Amino acid sequence: MTQTFPYKTSFWATEDVIAQNPLGTQSIEADVVIIGAGFAGMSSAYYIKKARPDARVVVLEKEYVGFGPSGRNFGAVVPGLRELRTVFLTDIDPAEEAFAQQWYLGARGELERRIAEGGIECEYREEPLLMQSLDEESWEAQQRESELLTRRGTPHILLDRAAFRQAMDLPFDTFGGIVRTAWRAVQPFKLARGFGAQLKALGIAVHEATAVTGVADDGSRVTITTAEGGVVKAKKAVLATNAYTRLLDQFSGMIWPRHTHVIATEVLPDDVFNSLGYRDYKFVEDSGLTFYYTRVYKNRLLMGGGASSHGLFHMSSVDAAADRDTLEFQRIYDEMQRRFPQLAGVGIDAAWGGPVDMTDNFMPIIKPLDDLPNVISQIGFNGDGLLNGSITGKMVKGLVLGDEYVDPAAERIRQYMARA
Repeated sequence: MTQTFPYKTSFWATEDVIAQNPLGTQSIEADVVIIGAGFAGMSSAYYIKKARPDARVVVLEKEYVGFGPSGRNFGAVVPGLRELRTVFLTDIDPAEEAFAQQWYLGARGELERRIAEGGIECEYREEPLLMQSLDEESWEAQQRESELLTRRGTPHILLDRAAFRQAMDLPFDTFGGIVRTAWRAVQPFKLARGFGAQLKALGIAVHEATAVTGVADDGSRVTITTAEGGVVKAKKAVLATNAYTRLLDQFSGMIWPRHTHVIATEVLPDDVFNSLGYRDYKFVEDSGLTFYYTRVYKNRLLMGGGASSHGLFHMSSVDAAADRDTLEFQRIYDEMQRRFPQLAGVGIDAAWGGPVDMTDNFMPIIKPLDDLPNVISQIGFNGDGLLNGSITGKMVKGLVLGDEYVDPAAERIRQYMARA
């Protein structure tokens, strides 16, 4: 029987969302306009409004809060810079990396505070990541990576083959792994929707179903135009469109979008679920650039990968056709069955996909644009955007509101990201 892959915009969506408050053909003015209501854009709106309660802050979102990567993939809270890419780093600034690591560990507490402040029920919990080595070469690389993580103060545990087998009983061989002990997990759609409600409670206007088509800066203010004929004029603008930046011609060269795809099994019987071998850790990922990664959640196995049929660095078309690429779903399904033979023929309840962006140094791009000085970019989270996006509003705040609002620690890290 041919396997079917029931497409969903997001497995995590707990409700059918109808976009609210579209701008339509209105022309409005604001102090700050933010393009994109993902975790990054919402964090800028939040921190700007908290710093200046009198500021008129407007958020424009093409779809709805929770549509994009905010709520799409695995819900990992990643407290650090380039956490999934450290295996590729050969030369770092130890002092700056250590400073950034401690700041991001504190940022996790800041995220927890925001969740509590908004009364957001989002299944937040401790859930470390285990990155596994499937061959001798990747195991040797992980041992070198562990030395780098120690130098920069990243909490982790290095597991050799025996320790790995004691922690996990996976039905395939591994050479060892690294546990990122500071990671947490969340139900990402619930978090995104909760943050959206938090913005509205602060008096921030969020216009969903509002597609931006043009951004102009005359040196004194910014003019935003939309597909529906709406116009927003503001003193400052924040570009928080992440991988979807590729669809805005004037900014398309700033990032490199890749597509990822995920499938979720049907709810598994307890005996089958327990046979998968996920004992101590629920997030497991292959070492190196993300290709296959898994999470177990409520007796399901979720498995994802990136563009296996087109190549790891194939540029995403960032469109609905790429989201629904059945060939990619099939390849992930085949790999799932290869690794877990007991899942042969298992039913799939959801399949989904979407783009993530990559940058040359695996760092976010947070800066005023050279040719549009009143436009601040807040993009380039390389798949680590849930916490990173949710905290970098602290960096954007000073760039938007001026020197007296600069957070010195956040600014130090922003400048390091720019030159790394």
